Amino acid sequence: MSDFASYISQYGQSVGLPELKLNEAGMCSLTFDGKIAVDIIYHKDVDQCVLASVVGTLPSENQEECFKQLLISNAYGIENKGASIGIEEAENRIILSYVFIPSIVSFDLFKTLLGNFVTLTEKWQEQYESLLGSLGSSETMESIPNPFEFTRI
Repeated sequence: MSDFASYISQYGQSVGLPELKLNEAGMCSLTFDGKIAVDIIYHKDVDQCVLASVVGTLPSENQEECFKQLLISNAYGIENKGASIGIEEAENRIILSYVFIPSIVSFDLFKTLLGNFVTLTEKWQEQYESLLGSLGSSETMESIPNPFEFTRI
């Protein structure tokens, strides 16, 4: 069985962030290339880890078509490589998330999952910008502050 907190520390060491660790709530956040923010949320009591990232903010107009396109892309999990798209109602944000069981994941696999998730988030952010354009929305994706502390990579 793995100690997931040690994976976070080990990852921090490998990318030049020796202070990287989970906070008391089992969370940390990383920012990749100054634009992709990923929250890592570890639920020790159920041995579950969630990677989560903001794709964008829901448009104020054409929401029905936006929802339809997001659901089409989310069907069967194929396009999302097993990740899910959801809506965080309080902030009106579209969230991409991926759940895995840390105790059956090696450190190398964790690094791969994290890297793949960052790539998928970037793809979704670009796809969402394109969707907003096709819907004729005048809104663009804004930089949304993360409620957790950031660590930039």
